[in-house]
Amino acid sequence: MSTSERALSETLSLVFMAILVAVAALLLIASLTGVISHLLQKPALFSVQAIQYNTSAGNHIIGVFHQQGDAVNLNGTSQSGGTSIVSLFLVTAGGIPFTVNPAGPLQTDRWGAGDMLFIYSQDGGSSYVYSDVVPNGVSGLQTGTYTVRIIDSNVNVLLNALPVTIQ
Repeated sequence: MSTSERALSETLSLVFMAILVAVAALLLIASLTGVISHLLQKPALFSVQAIQYNTSAGNHIIGVFHQQGDAVNLNGTSQSGGTSIVSLFLVTAGGIPFTVNPAGPLQTDRWGAGDMLFIYSQDGGSSYVYSDVVPNGVSGLQTGTYTVRIIDSNVNVLLNALPVTIQ
């Protein structure tokens, strides 16, 4: 009784094993260097607090404090040191949403842990801007509860919706 043996040759099996080891090594290197997480486009992860900030002139504006987590770039700026791009929106006490734009060039290359942004109006409430420097000579915000929305622009996900009451 003869049976035919069908199997891979020893050389071909060694080639397949070498390819599998090379693929496993590439996947390990890609995961350790962050290439895989970059390809998956995960949203930024950070903790933020919104507070009423009192300027030296006694005006009330909104302070958004980046407590910890991923450093990010702010939309509309030339920042490049963060992991993702985020946009700021403000819903006024009257329920009107506004896009918050930069007031000018920022001092840092990213918005990271320990950094504060200041949201205020330069024209009495028809538009809102932010800066990473305490503004001088701006009028305060009207009293009421505002909501600061932070959206990850890369994956279009709402990261935070922070209420802040101006008194």
